[in-house]
Amino acid sequence: MGVFVAGLAGLMGLLTQPWPASLRVVQMPLVWAFEDLLDKFQFDGHIEWMSQLEGAFMPVESSHDVKLTAVRGQLPGNFSGLYLRVGPMITKIPASKRTHVFDGDGMVYSVRIQDGEATMHNSYLETPRYKVEKQFGHEWFMRVGELHGWLGMLKLFTTMPKKSEMAGVDKLDAGTGNTAVGITPEGKMWALNEVGRPFQFSVQPDGSIESLGMDYMHGTLRSAVSAHPKYDYRTGETFYHGKDLMKRFYAGRIKDGRVVEEADLPVGIGFQHDMFITTDYVIIIDGSSRFHPESVAKGQPLWQFDAQHMLRFGVAPRNKPITTESFTWLEAPYAAEIVHTCFGWNEGSTIKVLTPMAVHDASQTGGVLAGMTGFHVKVVSLDLATAKVTIDDVEGGDEFSTEFCRVRDDRVGQRTRYAFSGVQGSRDDEGIAGFNFTAVLKWDIHTRKRVGHIPFPLGRVGGEPIFIPHGSGDDDGYLGMFWWDLMTKTSSFVLLDAKTFAREPVVELLVPSPLRVPLGFHGWWLSEAELQKHQAVTLE
Repeated sequence: MGVFVAGLAGLMGLLTQPWPASLRVVQMPLVWAFEDLLDKFQFDGHIEWMSQLEGAFMPVESSHDVKLTAVRGQLPGNFSGLYLRVGPMITKIPASKRTHVFDGDGMVYSVRIQDGEATMHNSYLETPRYKVEKQFGHEWFMRVGELHGWLGMLKLFTTMPKKSEMAGVDKLDAGTGNTAVGITPEGKMWALNEVGRPFQFSVQPDGSIESLGMDYMHGTLRSAVSAHPKYDYRTGETFYHGKDLMKRFYAGRIKDGRVVEEADLPVGIGFQHDMFITTDYVIIIDGSSRFHPESVAKGQPLWQFDAQHMLRFGVAPRNKPITTESFTWLEAPYAAEIVHTCFGWNEGSTIKVLTPMAVHDASQTGGVLAGMTGFHVKVVSLDLATAKVTIDDVEGGDEFSTEFCRVRDDRVGQRTRYAFSGVQGSRDDEGIAGFNFTAVLKWDIHTRKRVGHIPFPLGRVGGEPIFIPHGSGDDDGYLGMFWWDLMTKTSSFVLLDAKTFAREPVVELLVPSPLRVPLGFHGWWLSEAELQKHQAVTLE
């Protein structure tokens, strides 16, 4: 077996070596044909997760100017703006490669609310990756689902690092932009994932989506930006972190649309999906999930919980340049994983963060992140004076597994009182439960209590609760999201009252059949003023 694998690796290495320019026109078809043979041993053509939740993940085509009609309640008066949400969408059915639910090109949904009406648009992000595969007519770039078994490990070290170059695409421009959206302090609209530069798109006054291209930040961005940079609209700064898998990990600062600082950090090969900022500090999270290539070869989940790796935090003061030396590292006396934080703040040199957290559970062998419990809300304190990390319970924090936590976006880097999160469905082997929210929760950061719980109607599953301000208070506004009805197989957009936390939606707007909205990842809300600022920047 070893000789056979070595022979395959040698052949794949030969096929992916730099070829003369005159022969490159045949190189991609040859590599694709060879991989297509391997794919038949790795993938039987059946995508199990696509049939889960009554087809909630089945791909759809782009649509425009879709009028949404109220089936319950009505849109608030004197209320306008734009809701955005992104998620992965498979462009080729049936797929020829093993495909994970995280795979797929980015598709952005918008709901434009204006003059008492709501209009929906959805469009693919025309990234370099999307354009190459559309022209080539086949799946070309690596899928997360392919990282499975010994064939997955073989691809990881042979064809995967070379495919972008063969396609004439810079490695940092080969991302899908399918994980998160956000608006920078400068007013630029970004779509992000873990492996590349932000992809910039614009939103027209009617809510329609237009792809623009990768944001090089005037040539200053030479590293990938993770899915969750932190925007401080008060100071105009954006903080980010990222990694070149198995090579380097780093953090940086952006100001006035340019990278002004970036520093390599002593962080191993973990999940490291999120970070947070406070008024005075930027904080990197190094959790206990680790990536091991040997797990790929064994057909195990990509990230395994390592109970010997303690939860760590890297803390740097914001009033000094970001350098390797500016970070102080604090280690917790326990192993734990944090995927998404709720909100961080500091009281002098003591930093606190309200966050969902998971600990070790060896019985959980499936999912994207294996070996851990569900996520329960805690308050973690980092005392810079004593270099100690402590954890405190939150009243009601252990009752539900909860994720995708949000606050008012204009409070990040400042102070706020309330946070909101989604209740996750049952555990599973494909990570589907990470999308399967059945309720939303409200958290009082001051009193450290759960103060609200809205279960969705029977048969409905939803997404990330995006806070939509409608007033000046920390909970003055609504929570916006799409719902999927498992019984009628229809989609709707809903607004829930974030202050009263009444179970009845303020409004539920039906997406007309046969159109529907597959479940997806992260979203954003733009007020009318933010939308106008964005359009002015786009037109510069």
